[in-house]
Amino acid sequence: MKARIIGKTIPAKFSANSTYRAGPPRCGPKLGTPGVGNAGASVSFVEEIGTLRDTSSGSLRQTGNPLDLAINGPGYFVVEGATGPRYTRDGHFRTDANGRLITNEGLAVLDESSRPITIRPGETRIEITRSGRVMTESGEAGRIRLVGFTNEQSLRKIGTGLYASDADPIPADPKTDIRQGMVEDSNVQPVVEMTRMIEVLRRYQSAQRMIENEDERARRAIEKLTRVN
Repeated sequence: MKARIIGKTIPAKFSANSTYRAGPPRCGPKLGTPGVGNAGASVSFVEEIGTLRDTSSGSLRQTGNPLDLAINGPGYFVVEGATGPRYTRDGHFRTDANGRLITNEGLAVLDESSRPITIRPGETRIEITRSGRVMTESGEAGRIRLVGFTNEQSLRKIGTGLYASDADPIPADPKTDIRQGMVEDSNVQPVVEMTRMIEVLRRYQSAQRMIENEDERARRAIEKLTRVN
């Protein structure tokens, strides 16, 4: 029953917010002890282990904004967090008052030397190549760092589209590139998730009816025994 509740909640959360990465719940067995009078017996329950995050890429959408960047392939941008590097695929960037390229949360986008990428005031012709080189009328402002991870499931979510890791990143896949003027949409498919949510809801209702029928059967059995005695 608990697994079905979890399964119903997660698709609803995905469907309500398109910034989420898709991910089904992970559940496993848990042994428990039944009530009084069943000494030595055990009951198997379902326990939530976590969520298996879907790391597949979402579709790329054209915006025309030169500071919007989409990663085409596996990988993450590296941004400067308060206590160390953070990782994101959300490439909706802007510049701050100092010309630094930053995320919506104000975190600086880092280059391959782990330094913030800065665009000089007044520079308007910004070209970002597929290899991540940031070019302006004054020349190259830096090269955006892209990284990957041996086990992406180990990434800890610390915000909307923002992750931390205790493991050192590895270079991004050589086939991965950056697309300027585009953003990556969520990899959640709303129609699929809604269909899954309806299916889980029906299973939940079926299990609930079964429990109610069993309760009613036990109640009638107790009433018959009481009348016989």
